[in-house]
Amino acid sequence: MSIRLALQDRFAPGDDVRAKFESARRYGFDAIELSVDPIVAARDALRDRVPVSAITGGYRGWLIDPDDGARRAAREDLATLVDLAGELGCGCVVVPIWGRTRNLPNIGTGRSREEDEALFVDAMRELARRAQRSGARLFIEPLNRYQNDVCNTIAEALRLRERIASDAVFVMGDVFHMNIEESDPAKAIISAGRWFGHLHLADNQRMEPGTGHLDLPPVFEALATIAYDGYASYELARTSGAPDAVLPLSVSRVRDLMREATLA
Repeated sequence: MSIRLALQDRFAPGDDVRAKFESARRYGFDAIELSVDPIVAARDALRDRVPVSAITGGYRGWLIDPDDGARRAAREDLATLVDLAGELGCGCVVVPIWGRTRNLPNIGTGRSREEDEALFVDAMRELARRAQRSGARLFIEPLNRYQNDVCNTIAEALRLRERIASDAVFVMGDVFHMNIEESDPAKAIISAGRWFGHLHLADNQRMEPGTGHLDLPPVFEALATIAYDGYASYELARTSGAPDAVLPLSVSRVRDLMREATLA
């Protein structure tokens, strides 16, 4: 059993998907995660046979956007991304919304949480049917309370997954968000069991793992407990130095931690 490591394409130097993958591989990664113009990038990855861990973001609007047109655009773009993910043999990361929350003043959606959940579940059921046809997977990502208020924890993602009721839908974790919202990140991962489908890695300040104070060994031990064998993708806001210098060191540290947890 082993976890493969991926790097989001925004931190992989190169003029095209193949060049970005070669940069990521030079740093020690096994694949790239598409987050910059992913519809175009996914088509290029198919042409160039580049391994892709997942498709993250890159669509217009949000599934619970306050604007009707933006919700339709999100459904349309995600439908295209789901089809491409099926061809690539990966999944799409989906969040209800980013940047709208009733936990901060004057930036909610204008609806109740129950209404927002209903909109999200309805849209996800449609996307899940498409994912089942294409062979793709959908990963519900919990975000912290300052970025949304519909799905903050793995437990909430699992509840939404149960309402959607599709074997194409999984939950995922992002250790940056989990550090804010989960009282016990390892226990949360174990609670998801077979429905845990993807992981985002960073440190507490959104730089590469090993530069902050996050306690990653229990996370990897939890993944070993559930026999997770998917991807762990670096999703960063920035690196602590030049990527060529700092990312290989971080990958080496992470692989050491995975070996200690019997994940590599």
